[in-house]
Amino acid sequence: MITAATSFLKAEWADAKLKIGHVVLFVAAVCISLIGISIWGVFNSLQYHLHDKEIEMSNLSKALSSNIAATFAQADTVILGIQGQVGIEGTGPETLKRLGDVLKNQQKSLPQVHGFSIYDEQGLRLFNSNGKVPPGANNSDRDYFTYHRDHASLEPYIGPSILSRSTNEWIISISRRLNHPDGSFAGVTIATIYLKYFLSLYDGIDMGENGIINLTSSTGHIVVRKPFHDADIGTDISTGEVFALLKPGVSSGTATIRSFIDHAERVISFQRVNGYPLVIIAAFDRNEILADWRSESFASFLISSVLLLTLSFLGYRLIKLMSLQIHAQKELQRSEEIYIEANKELGQMALEDGLTGLPNRRKFDLFIHAEINKARRRSDDVALIMIDVDLFKKYNDHYGHVQGDECLRSVSTIIKRNITREGDLAARYGGEEFAIVLSNTDYVGAFIIAEKIRTELEKSSMEHSESPANVVTVSIGISTLSGSKSDTPEDLIDIADKALYVAKTNGRNRTVISNYLDATA
Repeated sequence: MITAATSFLKAEWADAKLKIGHVVLFVAAVCISLIGISIWGVFNSLQYHLHDKEIEMSNLSKALSSNIAATFAQADTVILGIQGQVGIEGTGPETLKRLGDVLKNQQKSLPQVHGFSIYDEQGLRLFNSNGKVPPGANNSDRDYFTYHRDHASLEPYIGPSILSRSTNEWIISISRRLNHPDGSFAGVTIATIYLKYFLSLYDGIDMGENGIINLTSSTGHIVVRKPFHDADIGTDISTGEVFALLKPGVSSGTATIRSFIDHAERVISFQRVNGYPLVIIAAFDRNEILADWRSESFASFLISSVLLLTLSFLGYRLIKLMSLQIHAQKELQRSEEIYIEANKELGQMALEDGLTGLPNRRKFDLFIHAEINKARRRSDDVALIMIDVDLFKKYNDHYGHVQGDECLRSVSTIIKRNITREGDLAARYGGEEFAIVLSNTDYVGAFIIAEKIRTELEKSSMEHSESPANVVTVSIGISTLSGSKSDTPEDLIDIADKALYVAKTNGRNRTVISNYLDATA
């Protein structure tokens, strides 16, 4: 009755502890989920802001690339016509007059064009759409002139940004080689384009306080940059991070990099200008992109923190109340546990041999009856090993009872070491006799275990001067029965005992199996 009450209290406390555990897990799971969702939301928002700006920059760079290509194509179309006509007609006065009229009209319709010029093979200016040609004006030192003089290609060439000698304005040139009818170098036709034209296009684009738009040559030299500074023109940025991405075959891309010029971190998009050796780069300052994100994240953090603190406080109060409710049960259970443990020890002592620590005869009787009943239901084999210490009385008389007890403990230790299966039982049967019940084991399995015990004891060389072997030995008898038979525990014990008797009468220190008796009867 006391045990039932204790079990009830124990079950109640365990159930209460389980409920508290569930509450703790629930509160923890909700808090962790809230933190996880908040972190995920902040990270996702960051990725969204950056990705959104990358798309915006990509679209901008594509639009600017198309606009720049169109700007150069318009001027290039004009000088391409000059190249073809000069190749056929030469650069005579009549041809120059006719070309001059055409170029002046074209310049009026192209606001980006600073001027059109034609130079002979010596670099002397033959025509300038902006007015009369100064006597002796010579541009043979210009980059575009030397390029066409030294290269036979009729393709257009875009030179670096330069200051115009006639107007002192920043311009960029697109030029083509002129040939005489015989194919020899006849000079250069050139269109110059205002850099301020590009800047006027960029002025309508909001790039923030620290954003940039950069037009560079494919070799990495700055053509024009917003914000505009004279010192930036021609700067070589080919060793920067953008041009590390502009590998052969790569025409566009986006990335987050640190600027080669001012070292600011920016989200950039780059795009090659179709048909011309130019690259447009649009970049937005990363800190400006993240300004809105930081504001949103801070607001989200405040809301999540309030929710987290509220939930944690409510969870703590609930757990505290539940803990108080089971405190009395816990104290009562501690007292009951002491009582139960004492009863358990008494019960264990009733089934355990105090000398060897093995189960006693009572435990053996209960176990063998249960195993035989189980074997009958399952048609399994049950084996019984009976062990007797040889000439133990003489050992006891010679060495004394204390040493005799030690001898029995040593034998039991060896038995324990060899009986390791959970379903088997080794017990002290009485005096110097031991019994081992092996479930689901036949003669062969029982014989192997018995021989291991016998030989291990013999090899331990425990001195026994009263024995012919001069060491402590055991005699062993084995019997088995099948669950299909109607044998009783008494039959099994009787057969094993007879086998043990044969072992002792035939010289001791040996193992005898019961079916050996049947074979020799």
